[in-house]
Amino acid sequence: MTDTQALDAERVCDIGRDPSALEAFYAAHYADVVRYFARRLQDPHDVADLVADTFIAALENAPTYDPRRGRPLPWLLGIGHNTLRRFYRQRLADRQAVARFAGRRLLDADDVALLEDQIDNERRAHRAYRMLSELSATDRELVELVDITGLSPKEAATAMGLMPGMARVRLFRARAKLRSALRIQEELE
Repeated sequence: MTDTQALDAERVCDIGRDPSALEAFYAAHYADVVRYFARRLQDPHDVADLVADTFIAALENAPTYDPRRGRPLPWLLGIGHNTLRRFYRQRLADRQAVARFAGRRLLDADDVALLEDQIDNERRAHRAYRMLSELSATDRELVELVDITGLSPKEAATAMGLMPGMARVRLFRARAKLRSALRIQEELE
Protein backbone atom coordinates (compact mmCIF):
# COMPACT_ATOMS: atom_id res chain seq x y z
CA MET A 1 0.00 0.00 0.00
CA THR A 2 1.43 3.38 -0.99
CA ASP A 3 1.55 6.36 1.34
CA THR A 4 -1.45 7.91 -0.46
CA GLN A 5 -3.44 4.68 -0.10
CA ALA A 6 -2.51 4.43 3.59
CA LEU A 7 -3.61 8.02 4.14
CA ASP A 8 -6.86 7.26 2.25
CA ALA A 9 -7.46 4.19 4.44
CA GLU A 10 -6.94 6.31 7.58
CA ARG A 11 -9.48 8.82 6.25
CA VAL A 12 -12.09 6.07 6.00
CA CYS A 13 -11.58 5.14 9.62
CA ASP A 14 -11.79 8.79 10.66
CA ILE A 15 -14.73 10.03 8.54
CA GLY A 16 -17.24 9.24 11.25
CA ARG A 17 -15.35 11.32 13.82
CA ASP A 18 -13.43 13.99 11.95
CA PRO A 19 -15.24 16.43 9.62
CA SER A 20 -12.01 17.31 7.80
CA ALA A 21 -11.36 13.59 7.12
CA LEU A 22 -14.89 13.28 5.75
CA GLU A 23 -14.37 16.34 3.56
CA ALA A 24 -11.05 15.01 2.22
CA PHE A 25 -12.52 11.54 1.61
CA TYR A 26 -15.51 13.04 -0.17
CA ALA A 27 -13.32 15.28 -2.36
CA ALA A 28 -11.01 12.37 -3.24
CA HIS A 29 -13.80 10.01 -4.32
CA TYR A 30 -16.72 12.18 -5.39
CA ALA A 31 -15.88 12.16 -9.12
CA ASP A 32 -15.45 8.37 -9.17
CA VAL A 33 -18.79 7.79 -7.47
CA VAL A 34 -20.54 10.24 -9.80
CA ARG A 35 -19.03 8.46 -12.83
CA TYR A 36 -20.17 5.10 -11.44
CA PHE A 37 -23.78 6.24 -11.25
CA ALA A 38 -23.71 8.41 -14.40
CA ARG A 39 -22.82 5.31 -16.44
CA ARG A 40 -25.87 3.50 -15.09
CA LEU A 41 -28.59 6.14 -14.81
CA GLN A 42 -30.09 8.77 -17.11
CA ASP A 43 -31.65 11.14 -14.60
CA PRO A 44 -29.22 13.62 -13.00
CA HIS A 45 -31.47 13.86 -9.93
CA ASP A 46 -31.20 10.10 -9.41
CA VAL A 47 -27.42 10.29 -9.81
CA ALA A 48 -27.16 13.09 -7.25
CA ASP A 49 -29.43 11.26 -4.80
CA LEU A 50 -27.52 8.01 -5.08
CA VAL A 51 -24.14 9.72 -4.72
CA ALA A 52 -25.40 11.34 -1.52
CA ASP A 53 -26.88 8.06 -0.29
CA THR A 54 -23.58 6.27 -0.98
CA PHE A 55 -21.53 8.75 1.03
CA ILE A 56 -24.03 8.67 3.88
CA ALA A 57 -23.86 4.87 3.92
CA ALA A 58 -20.05 5.07 3.85
CA LEU A 59 -20.14 7.41 6.82
CA GLU A 60 -22.39 4.99 8.70
CA ASN A 61 -20.27 1.96 7.74
CA ALA A 62 -16.82 3.51 8.23
CA PRO A 63 -16.18 1.49 11.40
CA THR A 64 -16.55 -1.74 9.39
CA TYR A 65 -13.90 -0.77 6.80
CA ASP A 66 -10.92 -3.13 6.89
CA PRO A 67 -7.85 -1.78 5.02
CA ARG A 68 -6.48 -5.34 4.71
CA ARG A 69 -9.38 -6.20 2.38
CA GLY A 70 -8.56 -3.51 -0.18
CA ARG A 71 -8.46 0.14 -1.03
CA PRO A 72 -11.22 2.54 0.02
CA LEU A 73 -12.48 3.22 -3.54
CA PRO A 74 -13.58 -0.38 -4.24
CA TRP A 75 -15.17 -0.47 -0.77
CA LEU A 76 -17.00 2.78 -1.54
CA LEU A 77 -18.11 1.55 -4.98
CA GLY A 78 -19.36 -1.65 -3.33
CA ILE A 79 -21.53 0.54 -1.13
CA GLY A 80 -22.61 2.39 -4.28
CA HIS A 81 -23.47 -0.93 -5.95
CA ASN A 82 -25.69 -1.92 -3.01
CA THR A 83 -27.28 1.53 -3.02
CA LEU A 84 -28.06 1.15 -6.73
CA ARG A 85 -29.57 -2.31 -6.18
CA ARG A 86 -31.87 -0.90 -3.45
CA PHE A 87 -32.80 1.94 -5.81
CA TYR A 88 -33.77 -0.51 -8.58
CA ARG A 89 -35.75 -2.69 -6.15
CA GLN A 90 -37.62 0.35 -4.91
CA ARG A 91 -38.27 1.54 -8.45
CA LEU A 92 -39.66 -1.90 -9.35
CA ALA A 93 -41.86 -1.92 -6.25
CA ASP A 94 -43.13 1.56 -7.15
CA ARG A 95 -43.93 0.47 -10.71
CA GLN A 96 -45.75 -2.59 -9.45
CA ALA A 97 -47.79 -0.44 -7.08
CA VAL A 98 -48.69 1.92 -9.91
CA ALA A 99 -49.62 -1.03 -12.11
CA ARG A 100 -51.93 -2.37 -9.43
CA PHE A 101 -53.77 0.94 -9.41
CA ALA A 102 -53.85 1.32 -13.18
CA GLY A 103 -57.39 1.22 -14.40
CA ARG A 104 -58.78 1.84 -10.95
CA ARG A 105 -60.24 5.14 -10.05
CA LEU A 106 -59.66 6.64 -6.67
CA LEU A 107 -62.63 6.76 -4.36
CA ASP A 108 -64.21 10.08 -3.54
CA ALA A 109 -65.91 10.83 -0.23
CA ASP A 110 -69.34 9.70 -1.51
CA ASP A 111 -67.91 6.35 -2.67
CA VAL A 112 -66.25 5.79 0.69
CA ALA A 113 -69.47 6.65 2.56
CA LEU A 114 -71.46 4.28 0.34
CA LEU A 115 -68.96 1.45 0.93
CA GLU A 116 -68.99 2.06 4.67
CA ASP A 117 -72.79 1.86 4.66
CA GLN A 118 -72.70 -1.37 2.68
CA ILE A 119 -70.14 -2.87 5.06
CA ASP A 120 -72.29 -1.90 8.05
CA ASN A 121 -75.41 -3.34 6.37
CA GLU A 122 -73.63 -6.59 5.61
CA ARG A 123 -72.42 -6.82 9.20
CA ARG A 124 -75.99 -6.34 10.44
CA ALA A 125 -77.30 -8.87 7.91
CA HIS A 126 -74.69 -11.40 8.99
CA ARG A 127 -75.74 -10.89 12.61
CA ALA A 128 -79.39 -11.31 11.64
CA TYR A 129 -78.67 -14.54 9.75
CA ARG A 130 -76.74 -15.85 12.74
CA MET A 131 -79.71 -15.04 14.97
CA LEU A 132 -82.09 -16.62 12.48
CA SER A 133 -80.22 -19.87 12.93
CA GLU A 134 -81.20 -19.78 16.62
CA LEU A 135 -84.91 -19.93 15.74
CA SER A 136 -86.76 -23.21 15.27
CA ALA A 137 -86.69 -24.55 11.71
CA THR A 138 -90.37 -23.65 11.19
CA ASP A 139 -90.01 -20.10 12.55
CA ARG A 140 -86.80 -19.56 10.55
CA GLU A 141 -88.46 -20.70 7.32
CA LEU A 142 -91.48 -18.52 8.02
CA VAL A 143 -89.34 -15.41 8.62
CA GLU A 144 -87.27 -16.16 5.50
CA LEU A 145 -90.35 -16.60 3.31
CA VAL A 146 -91.98 -13.40 4.51
CA ASP A 147 -89.09 -11.03 5.26
CA ILE A 148 -86.50 -12.22 2.76
CA THR A 149 -88.42 -13.83 -0.09
CA GLY A 150 -91.27 -11.31 0.12
CA LEU A 151 -94.29 -13.61 0.46
CA SER A 152 -97.26 -12.41 2.44
CA PRO A 153 -97.85 -14.20 5.78
CA LYS A 154 -100.87 -15.96 4.23
CA GLU A 155 -98.81 -17.12 1.21
CA ALA A 156 -96.02 -18.33 3.49
CA ALA A 157 -98.55 -20.22 5.63
CA THR A 158 -99.95 -21.89 2.51
CA ALA A 159 -96.45 -22.79 1.28
CA MET A 160 -95.58 -24.29 4.67
CA GLY A 161 -98.92 -26.02 5.26
CA LEU A 162 -99.75 -23.89 8.30
CA MET A 163 -102.99 -22.23 9.32
CA PRO A 164 -102.75 -18.48 8.40
CA GLY A 165 -103.59 -17.35 11.95
CA MET A 166 -100.95 -19.69 13.42
CA ALA A 167 -98.38 -18.42 10.90
CA ARG A 168 -99.05 -14.78 11.87
CA VAL A 169 -98.62 -15.55 15.60
CA ARG A 170 -95.41 -17.52 14.99
CA LEU A 171 -94.09 -14.74 12.70
CA PHE A 172 -94.89 -12.06 15.31
CA ARG A 173 -93.10 -14.01 18.07
CA ALA A 174 -90.09 -14.86 15.87
CA ARG A 175 -89.66 -11.22 14.80
CA ALA A 176 -89.93 -10.07 18.43
CA LYS A 177 -87.28 -12.58 19.44
CA LEU A 178 -85.00 -11.40 16.62
CA ARG A 179 -85.52 -7.70 17.47
CA SER A 180 -84.70 -8.38 21.10
CA ALA A 181 -81.56 -10.35 20.21
CA LEU A 182 -80.40 -7.65 17.78
CA ARG A 183 -81.02 -4.91 20.35
CA ILE A 184 -78.97 -6.80 22.95
CA GLN A 185 -76.19 -7.38 20.39
CA GLU A 186 -76.08 -3.68 19.45
CA GLU A 187 -75.88 -2.69 23.12
CA LEU A 188 -72.89 -4.99 23.55
CA GLU A 189 -71.06 -3.28 20.69
